[in-house]
Amino acid sequence: MKQNVYDYSFEMRRTRKRNITFGLVLALSVILFLTLLLNLVLFPVLVRSSSMDPDIPKNGAVFITPLVRTPGRGDVVYLSSLDGEKIPAPKAFVNRIVEFFTLQQYYPFGHTNRISGKPMLRRVVGLPGDQIYMKDYVIYVKPRGQSQFLTEFELSDKDYDLKIYSVPAEWDGLVSSGNMDTITLGKDEYFVLADNRIEASDSRLWGPVQHSVIKGKALLQYFPFNKIRLF
Repeated sequence: MKQNVYDYSFEMRRTRKRNITFGLVLALSVILFLTLLLNLVLFPVLVRSSSMDPDIPKNGAVFITPLVRTPGRGDVVYLSSLDGEKIPAPKAFVNRIVEFFTLQQYYPFGHTNRISGKPMLRRVVGLPGDQIYMKDYVIYVKPRGQSQFLTEFELSDKDYDLKIYSVPAEWDGLVSSGNMDTITLGKDEYFVLADNRIEASDSRLWGPVQHSVIKGKALLQYFPFNKIRLF
């Protein structure tokens, strides 16, 4: 009968046990680190539509930080699902780990709110207390306490481009409407728009969003590689 060296070597058994323990502790440490990272510091979002064209194209990917939930003017923010199905926390956790290692191409339990079939990245163009209106797809803003309206670009310290092109007159009044009467945002309200002002849904359809809906701020675009940049 063939003897196993571990049957008679106490030192080797102890070394093997130590190595197994180290491996388990390392695996658990990695899982804990990823859990904290993906929930508290940084998580990826894959944009599955052209709603944020041209700056963030379809299939572009950005990192969102939940550490910043009070946005500034011009910030790109992640909005929690307004109508999507919520996945239980254990399944959502497994999804986040798997999506991290598969570059967001596979989800064992379907899409979570964070990687949804309807990307919820939108740009903040109106802050609490603002008076705003839209003309020809451009937002005009009179901040609280100021006396005149300025364009969104004059007030924002963020540079961004919009996707705007001519549409038939009968389209006006639909989701893609380029004109909007003046409204005043409440104490806890933000007006968010897609950069693709023609084809995407946003606060023109939903109305202003509450601060509680904002779950993070875009920090870094890391794909496509020719558009890598900080926000």
